Amino acid sequence: MKKILFSLLCAIVAIGASAQGKLTVNAGFLFPSTLNATAGYEHSFTYGNAIEVFGEIGNHWKSGDGQFWKGYYWDGGILYKHRLARYKNGMLRFRFGPEFGAVERKFFVGLEAGFEYNYVFQNGWEFSLIQKNNVNFIHGDTFRNGLLVGLKIPF
Repeated sequence: MKKILFSLLCAIVAIGASAQGKLTVNAGFLFPSTLNATAGYEHSFTYGNAIEVFGEIGNHWKSGDGQFWKGYYWDGGILYKHRLARYKNGMLRFRFGPEFGAVERKFFVGLEAGFEYNYVFQNGWEFSLIQKNNVNFIHGDTFRNGLLVGLKIPF
């Protein structure tokens, strides 16, 4: 009975240690004239690959226009992140996947691709620098690209 309980305890600890979930929070600027904020959940796999489920909000602003939130958008999606290079305390990944959302009450379907560099601190938190490119279909907000900075918090 002790061997069975010990084996079960070891299995639970191994499964819990391999979960490696991270809360991701990013913010930045996209072209053309867009503020962006993203939150998501990342699950890491072996060899540095990962998958992320995310949601984001943003706003297009125009100079001289008195209403800041007139060009808002929201979307969500899933990204696969393939590791390209591993460094001592960092990693470079290629990220791509589908997304869906709405711009000013007009729905769209799109694709996201880009690069992500992560630097890992001693406490396990990660700093991320993300270059993202969005191509959206069915409405006028077709292309968005730019840079985001953020944190990944393990839990």
